Amino acid sequence: MHIRPVFCALAIFLMMLTHTALAQDAPEASPATPAASATDTTAQEPETEIVGSVSFADRIRSGGNTMYFLGLCSLAALSCFLERLARLRRSVVCPIGLRSQAMKLWQNKQYADLDKLCDKNTSTLGSILKAFVRHRHCPALELSALAGDIAGRDMRQHLQRAYPIAIAATLAPLLGLLGTVIGMIESFEVVSVVGSMGDASVLAGSISKALVTTAAGLIIAVPALAFYHYIKGRTVALTLLLEEDVNEVLTTWFMTLEDDKPTSQIKNEEASDAG
Repeated sequence: MHIRPVFCALAIFLMMLTHTALAQDAPEASPATPAASATDTTAQEPETEIVGSVSFADRIRSGGNTMYFLGLCSLAALSCFLERLARLRRSVVCPIGLRSQAMKLWQNKQYADLDKLCDKNTSTLGSILKAFVRHRHCPALELSALAGDIAGRDMRQHLQRAYPIAIAATLAPLLGLLGTVIGMIESFEVVSVVGSMGDASVLAGSISKALVTTAAGLIIAVPALAFYHYIKGRTVALTLLLEEDVNEVLTTWFMTLEDDKPTSQIKNEEASDAG
């Protein structure tokens, strides 16, 4: 009668030992799985690592046909800017020393030599001085209007030749945006086809390719806009120098002419006008 309780106590003791052993084995197995996963992730890291980046030529090709038009815009803006740098100089508008040479010849009344000097200096100031010599008997007001017409025509031509730079600066971002819109449309068409597979990298890659045209358009437009404003500012500066020289010549040759006349000559002219 005393043996049965002993067996019951032993059975309960064995069950408790088994339970504690299983509880101790479970924590030991659980850290092993993270360790294994850590080793697996470390082993897989070199496989998922990004190697290198996309080259510049690949980015250009990924932009599509829009990149050809953007390239034409960049070439037009650059060639026009270089042409303006080479031809828009002070010697073309108002050469240094031409006004002083013309002043000396005018004071000596060497009108033929002054006309030849203006023919040699093919500039805006030379054209105005030549017009002054040929129409020296006209009133100063008419000569001032004539000089304004000649100067305005030449300076407008200089600005018109720089106008392609402004066109390139305006069209480049619009073309880039157009290329982006076309690329986005194509990317969403691809996603609609493979959307059931759930691959988000397809959409991300297509969008990154579509944004290349926008970046290219801005890269072209920003320097082109800076080039245009530089040429425009240079044209305005040369126009101010031309205006200064023309005003000096006009006031010296014609507006002070009445003060240099003798008083008897002025009275005779007034009497003839009154008669």
